[in-house]
Amino acid sequence: MTGSALFILEPGSNAEQSFILGGRVGRSTPDLDDIFPGDSAMAKLMRQHDWSATPLGCPSTWPDGLTIPLRMLLTSRFEMWLGWGEDLRFFYNDAYIPTLGIKHPSMLGRPFREVWAEVYDDVADQVAKVRAGEATWNDSLMLILERSGYPEETYHSFSYSPLYGAERAVEGLLCIVTEVTRPVISDRRLSTLRQLGTALVGVTSRDEVSLAVCAVLGANRRDFPFALLFLGDGSTRQAVACSADAAHLLNGPWPDDPPANGISFALPPDVDYPAGDWPARPREALSVPIPGAAGRPAAGFLILGLNPFRQRGENVADLANLLAGQISGALANVATLATERRRADRIWTNSRDLLVTVDAAGVFQSVSPSWTRILKHPIEAVVGRSFSDFIHPDDLEPAHQALRKAMSGSYLTGLENRFQTADGEVRHISWNTAMEDGLVYGYGRDVTEEKAKAAALANAEEALRHAQKMEAVGQLTGGIAHDFNNLLTGIIGSLDLVRRRIKPDWPSDVDRFLTVATSSAERAASLTQRLLAFARRQSLDPQPVQAHQLVVGMLDLIKKSIGELIVLRIETEEDLWNARCDPNQLESSVLNLAINSRDAMPDGGTLTIRTENVRVEPADLGRVALPAPGDYVLLQVEDTGHGMPAHVISKAFEPFFTTKPLGKGTGLGLSMIYGFAQQSGGTVLIESVEQQGTVVSLYIPRSREDARPIVPAGGDADRAEAIKHAATILIVEDEPAVRLLVTESLGALGYETLVASTGPDGLRILQSDQPIDLLLTDVGLPGLNGRQLADAARVTRPNLKVLFVTGYVHDSGLYEDGLEPGMAVVTKPFDIDKLAKRVAELIGQ
Repeated sequence: MTGSALFILEPGSNAEQSFILGGRVGRSTPDLDDIFPGDSAMAKLMRQHDWSATPLGCPSTWPDGLTIPLRMLLTSRFEMWLGWGEDLRFFYNDAYIPTLGIKHPSMLGRPFREVWAEVYDDVADQVAKVRAGEATWNDSLMLILERSGYPEETYHSFSYSPLYGAERAVEGLLCIVTEVTRPVISDRRLSTLRQLGTALVGVTSRDEVSLAVCAVLGANRRDFPFALLFLGDGSTRQAVACSADAAHLLNGPWPDDPPANGISFALPPDVDYPAGDWPARPREALSVPIPGAAGRPAAGFLILGLNPFRQRGENVADLANLLAGQISGALANVATLATERRRADRIWTNSRDLLVTVDAAGVFQSVSPSWTRILKHPIEAVVGRSFSDFIHPDDLEPAHQALRKAMSGSYLTGLENRFQTADGEVRHISWNTAMEDGLVYGYGRDVTEEKAKAAALANAEEALRHAQKMEAVGQLTGGIAHDFNNLLTGIIGSLDLVRRRIKPDWPSDVDRFLTVATSSAERAASLTQRLLAFARRQSLDPQPVQAHQLVVGMLDLIKKSIGELIVLRIETEEDLWNARCDPNQLESSVLNLAINSRDAMPDGGTLTIRTENVRVEPADLGRVALPAPGDYVLLQVEDTGHGMPAHVISKAFEPFFTTKPLGKGTGLGLSMIYGFAQQSGGTVLIESVEQQGTVVSLYIPRSREDARPIVPAGGDADRAEAIKHAATILIVEDEPAVRLLVTESLGALGYETLVASTGPDGLRILQSDQPIDLLLTDVGLPGLNGRQLADAARVTRPNLKVLFVTGYVHDSGLYEDGLEPGMAVVTKPFDIDKLAKRVAELIGQ
């Protein structure tokens, strides 16, 4: 509570002038009713008082600086007193009488120093400040007052304000006060109860109860200057002093069988009892029993020294009994916990699952007997050792991360890892954990059998769904490819007949258009062959193949296809088995996978082609989706590219599915490999981690026959064809007709093409991450000519091949700096054969 003035003086008012100046304000001599107005007890007492016998003299001579605040004091219901004169003669109102106690009414008109002699020294400095014209404020100040015939602990919130007399000199003091003794003491005691309740939460032993009680009672040494706690009885009794200065009191004697509500008793005066926060030692103490469980004797008792300045008649036993009740509840919880511990011990001993405790370093502090039954290790060989000694090496780092998480207080649920048994077997354990007192408590269930069954079922279901889907798509695409082949046979045959029957007088364009039509038909035929490969309806020539020798024979072709930014590594196993498959299809698959890896590493990386022997056990069939267990040759193509997310992997083998930009892929490469592997009796799998790379694993059945000699991959013509299919050409031409002709012609030859109609559009493509092997550009482009485009492109692509197309041999800007290596020119007009030759020459350099 706070004190405050209860009156307002308007600035410049007569009342203010009177209050400050203390002079007469043009009125007649006041009578006593004017000076001491009202019918209050103090007003009557002041009118009857002989003021002439005091230094203040007759009230009629008193200045306004005294009478005005005096009238306010007598008419206020707030506790107020004022002092006037050199020794601050004491005036007070009816509200202040309880604070004075037995000093009323004798202290009326007495000096302030005499009225409150016992606390004057505590406020003397504030009185000095008021005399200097400075107001003061105190919030809940403790004062030991002797208002009831004995020193008593009291608390007051009050302000001292100066009262001015003539010539603005401070001649008095006004105090507005509120006594807050009861709320301050009540709050302190409630705080003690709250603190003890909080401290006792979660205690697990009698020692922890003692520590909690002593911590709280040792902090409140105003209500109880000293406290002793006795728990148990007889030989098991535990005695604790709640402060070091009370330890010598433990040996008593004390009343150890107090009544239910406690008993207070006098303390011998010749013993040095701790005074706590008081200047005097306690004269009394209280013995309070700590209730036991229902129907059982007391669990102990408290000896509490009592405040020597407490108010007489105050029932401190209520507080003591509440404290004892909290202690009793905590002891009951401890007893219940002990019972639960015994029950937990039985569970620990008989549990069929793993129960363990682990410290922050991962060292087992205890393990249940079930460890020996499940993992075969004797308990004594486990306790004191780290879990690192028993866990599977691949699960070690995740296990350490999980331990750190568990030690931070997080609950782990369903954490799975693999533990090695004493006989070398691996068991899958699913853990749930909780952390307490610096230890992780773990409950582990052996889920090895359940996990194997679930994995087998999931793999079987997934394999069935995938097989059904791929079979359905295969039937559809196979049927479409078959029908298209029939159509294409008629188309290609008809075109050939037309070419054979061309007459000399026909326009020369007829042969060119026939060539374009034939080329398109042949590309369509190639597409249908890929569809048939996916549908597993292509004609294969299976034979024994030495896969490593086949890869070595393709090295030159692979290196030209992947470019200089990619490091190529070849790994193989000694005594590699022969595989049984169509070598041409295997060669095509390896090249296709290498090109895919190249596209996944636009900034370079490492491409590894690996061959090894693999024996697939029946238990592995669900994982690798092979038709039968046995011996297989595994060919893996691994890159360090951008990887694939799971949803892309799930669709990667579907025909026409591609993640490449429009015009950069047909989406048939992986589907063709899938069909080839399935038709050969093997399978193909993809494993990928985004931003880390991809591994494609091709399983081919083992052949026990000798392999035929490997012929280099396809000869020069086939190599040129492979290079064409591996090359990407950017065509920049502003003339639509020329642009269409060049694009269609190069596309018909098997090149991947990108198209732009202006120099700036072409530069944007060149500044992207798009792989480009050749820039074919017109020289006379709007905005940015062909030479400028080529020079800008070589800033970021220094090895880019460039073929300029121009209508003039000396086109503007083309030869100003000379043609650099890797640049060539073709002039208009040109035929497709000439263009194709120059393109092939540049790309083949």
